[in-house]
Amino acid sequence: MQFWWLFLLFFFPFIGGVVGLLIQSEKTRQLKLFLAFSGAFLISITILNLIPEVYEKAGHKAGYFILAGFFLQIILDFFTKGIEHGHLHFHEFKKGFPYSVFIALSLHAFIEGLGLGGGAFSEAIQNNMVFAIGLHELPAAFALAVVLKSVFSKSNSNYIWIAIYAAMVPLGMLVGSSLTNYQDILSGLIGLVIGVFLHISTTILFENNESHTYGRYKLVAILIGLGVALLAVNLHVH
Repeated sequence: MQFWWLFLLFFFPFIGGVVGLLIQSEKTRQLKLFLAFSGAFLISITILNLIPEVYEKAGHKAGYFILAGFFLQIILDFFTKGIEHGHLHFHEFKKGFPYSVFIALSLHAFIEGLGLGGGAFSEAIQNNMVFAIGLHELPAAFALAVVLKSVFSKSNSNYIWIAIYAAMVPLGMLVGSSLTNYQDILSGLIGLVIGVFLHISTTILFENNESHTYGRYKLVAILIGLGVALLAVNLHVH
């Protein structure tokens, strides 16, 4: 485990959350384009790097963990209302702190961090996984911030909640580092994360487009995400 992994995994969601708190309007179009980019990057890294590795380590049991992660994310979506996918339906959030949304998103982020801490994969693959999680958590934190702002429009405590949320992936990573000697457990956790990744990325990529013009922009964002992932996988960036 490297310090810069912890820094990036805190920095990405924290910056996304701060931007979400500071903007004057909900930039849902720009958010969805970034989500399209991150979704393409996420599913590419998952298919090219993570799935082959977890099957090599866990064998046929990997499929059960991946399936469990996929359906776990469906359950979490029930509480988050899909805001990590860019679904910002403010009428669904009543006045008062959105505890269910915050807890479900934090659990989601914590689980993503668990598989990184134990060094189950090579450093090159873990680097790609760090960027995949970071790129996904940035818009998720942005969406959370917009929801918090819609409930508490001028509360400085929103920054504290964003900082707590940003710490969830690094916290999961630190907890995961205690499981270094339990590679079977780590492989199972990574399988769960892969299932979560598959659900999130496919949901983002297969959403209905709002217009033909937006659809073209989304296609460009997806192709860029795919290209960046292919470069990361083949160049083994360290």
